[in-house]
Amino acid sequence: MHESFIIFILENWGKILGGLLGLFVALVFILFGFWKGLFVILCLLVGVYLGNKVEKSEDLQNFFYRLWHRQDRF
Repeated sequence: MHESFIIFILENWGKILGGLLGLFVALVFILFGFWKGLFVILCLLVGVYLGNKVEKSEDLQNFFYRLWHRQDRF
């Protein structure tokens, strides 16, 4: 029984992750409303992106420098 449950999870991990993500988004919208929920999700995605940059040892000062000076090109 335990082994078949692990096999089920390994074979369907994408569906399970998608369902949990959908549940999370639905709960955020229910708790905060649409616009506040969208803002919370946007902040979460920005945090994950910046955390990924820090994890990959990209200097945050260099990242923000490139981000803000990109506007000078136009």
